[in-house]
Amino acid sequence: MFCRNCGTEMNDAARFCPKCGYDRMGAMQQNKKVIENNVIRFQLKPTYNYAYKFFSILWNAIVWIFVISIFIRLRLLKLWILFPITFFVTILVLGIYIVIKMAIEKQQYNNLEYNFYTTKVEYVDGFVNKEQKELKYKYVREVTMTQSILERLFSLGTIRIFTNASSGNYGNNSHNNMKGRNGIYIHCVNNVQEQYRIIKQIIDEGSQGD
Repeated sequence: MFCRNCGTEMNDAARFCPKCGYDRMGAMQQNKKVIENNVIRFQLKPTYNYAYKFFSILWNAIVWIFVISIFIRLRLLKLWILFPITFFVTILVLGIYIVIKMAIEKQQYNNLEYNFYTTKVEYVDGFVNKEQKELKYKYVREVTMTQSILERLFSLGTIRIFTNASSGNYGNNSHNNMKGRNGIYIHCVNNVQEQYRIIKQIIDEGSQGD
């Protein structure tokens, strides 16, 4: 056989090239590791739960309506009593907003996936513009699983993967993950405890072997 580095003929049983010292076995192990890291070990696609999203969007919209009304010193209750038509207009606008937002988020969830490899997790979002990012396990500081009251009602949960540079802020309810921070937030996860166990195990193994 011949050395892949310098072309010198070498013994088939030899590990190192007699001329340049090329490590044949080390290169084979490295190639194997590269191949393994291109194979998805676990894929997670968040579930779009219509009922959960409806109540979540509705609650946020109501809060914003009252915040804006307080900010501009508008007494909505008095306005609705004096001019009943304004109440129905408010309900109509609120309904249109919820329908549009749910339709957009549904398309986002259809194209959203998290692929866990041997040493990295890859986030893929193909809605409108293709977005793809990856996070290596060696940079992961902590993996957590949480369930809000609303999530528990619908048997859902959130998995958060923090890096050393992550803010740790739980306030963002975006369906994704890497915007504004270096960690990943995965919302609307079914069977979240089992999914969390699998993800944590893969990350623990990958961070040790990387």
